Amino acid sequence: MLVIVLSVSCLICGVGLAGLSLRAPARVAVLERWSGICLVLGLSLLGIALYGARG
Repeated sequence: MLVIVLSVSCLICGVGLAGLSLRAPARVAVLERWSGICLVLGLSLLGIALYGARG
């Protein structure tokens, strides 16, 4: 259950950072990098949670 909450939080954070990068042109590179990290981490945690729920 905790892994699902963490994965959804990471996904929301990644989308939020991507949206924020559109409004802050001076920090686009940093925000997009962290957005990608959060999205990959969220998807990985979601995969782990689904694998754990199945088995």
